[in-house]
Amino acid sequence: MKKYKLAFSIIGSISPQIAAKTFLHFFSKPPKRTFRSHHLNLRQAATETNTALTAYAFSKQQINVKTYTWGNSGRKILLLHGWGGSALDFGHIVNTLVENGYQVISFDQPAHGFSTGKNSNLIQWMHVIRAFLELHPDIYGIIGHSFGGLAATLTLAREQVHMPKLIIIAASISAPAIFDDAYEQMGLDKKVRKAIPDIVQKTLQDDISTMDMHQQFSAVKTDGMLFIYDENDEIISPEQSRYFLTKHPDVEGFKIKGEGHYRIIRDPRVLEKIIDYLHQ
Repeated sequence: MKKYKLAFSIIGSISPQIAAKTFLHFFSKPPKRTFRSHHLNLRQAATETNTALTAYAFSKQQINVKTYTWGNSGRKILLLHGWGGSALDFGHIVNTLVENGYQVISFDQPAHGFSTGKNSNLIQWMHVIRAFLELHPDIYGIIGHSFGGLAATLTLAREQVHMPKLIIIAASISAPAIFDDAYEQMGLDKKVRKAIPDIVQKTLQDDISTMDMHQQFSAVKTDGMLFIYDENDEIISPEQSRYFLTKHPDVEGFKIKGEGHYRIIRDPRVLEKIIDYLHQ
């Protein structure tokens, strides 16, 4: 981390614009990952397709999004993975949903899993989610983990799409807060920080400051929202989750004390709660 701080300090002193663009390049590049046998078994059990989409709403560039379907009938549930994740991380949730009569649709976001691309971002994620909701207008519920929960909530706030059930698990709450944390970690000075939102606005035609669940909550179009979090989450502060539930009492909260941010999506208590909530 020290070497990155030093590099950004040097570059930023010469050109805040170059430092800001360099930061955005690395910030939008998900970590490399490997897939184990249980991931590949889940992939083999799926009906797998490539969904051709534009990279952004304003772009003609084509991307291929790896898409998976499990189950042949029943109400459709869309699963959304987190940053650095994959649809193939949802094995326990997929099996539980299919066993309970649901059809499951999921996909690897751009630059993730088996989809194409090297870089991605929240703006692109929302664009892809919107496209899938247009392709599958009969989706009954969305389940989003981590960054996928933030992307799902913001999409339902921004788009004219109504979702009967929205379940977010260990969700990020605010893109501005994520950026602020990264700024601190990288030791970016004020000039570099100030340049970043302008670059995003010019290149991606969107405003980072609006990508906050607190700001957008009143516009979210759903009959019901369930917010699941873990008191032992090492990525998303439990205080942040508790604060969100305090500010938005219409949201149903479900708390566990489990094994943290990543294992929450296979916790038996969480799986049971998801089915109970969908059946309501």
